Amino acid sequence: MDLADEVYEVCGKCNFLMNNAGSGVGGGAMADIGIVKRLVDINTYGPIHGCIAFIPKMESSGEMGIIVNTGSKQGITMPPGNLAYNMSKAALKCYTEGLEHELREMKDGKVRSALLVPGWVNTSILFKAVRTEKQVTGEEFDPSSVFFHEDKPADGAWMPQQVVDFMIEELDKGRFYIICPDNDVDRQTDNLRMTWTMQDITEDRPPLSRWHPEYKEQFNTFLEANKKM
Repeated sequence: MDLADEVYEVCGKCNFLMNNAGSGVGGGAMADIGIVKRLVDINTYGPIHGCIAFIPKMESSGEMGIIVNTGSKQGITMPPGNLAYNMSKAALKCYTEGLEHELREMKDGKVRSALLVPGWVNTSILFKAVRTEKQVTGEEFDPSSVFFHEDKPADGAWMPQQVVDFMIEELDKGRFYIICPDNDVDRQTDNLRMTWTMQDITEDRPPLSRWHPEYKEQFNTFLEANKKM
């Protein structure tokens, strides 16, 4: 709340709120609950606190405004490996969808929201996660062991500025879901991966069937059969 008060005291208004909270330090289903709570506090409650602090002031100003919360494809397709992170971003997706519905239902509402879903981006999130993990275990951290970050960009990943440029283009089109491609994965492939994941329920498949040995070939066949030439 203090930050919102300060912004309005200094600037008089806020038309664009970017809740870009992200930590990758998580773990699996049996991860230490303290680590999980800290991750959710950052990735989920961080943006929610931002919305609660700023939106009433943005609405009362009577001006146009937009809130962008940074989600993750892992909060949609749920790949194994970091369940706590997936959970935190899935919860934020749910919150932002509900937020947009409520904003849309408001009479004369001029404030809207969007969910930014980056692809693979050359940021320091993995670098920091590995460094923190080594600090916790007491192991020596070797920066060269992290295969990508801002100072060591991977060819398949976008640079942060590309994400920003794409986000602005999509916001100008009125998009809510801003699903960013990268140099390895196009939007069509993302759509098919998300469709398969959501159909685990309707097709009565095991959860995360994309990574289930009995469904691996079926998923690959689905992918190839539905790709448009």
